[in-house]
Amino acid sequence: MEELYITEEELEYLTEIPTMVCEDVVPYKRKSQMSFEEAVRACNGITLEQFSRNIDDAIRRLIPSQ
Repeated sequence: MEELYITEEELEYLTEIPTMVCEDVVPYKRKSQMSFEEAVRACNGITLEQFSRNIDDAIRRLIPSQ
């Protein structure tokens, strides 16, 4: 079996057990409560309905009705 060497920092990291394992709970809604649609637009996203419309339009362009 091969010997394994670790540094003091690694040993400290592996032996020091944190007393806190997660951050404080952040409230889901802030003072300025945005609607879902506003939050989606704020991060340049699209809603599921818009995505569905985009897919339908793309399919109609690729496979036109005869």
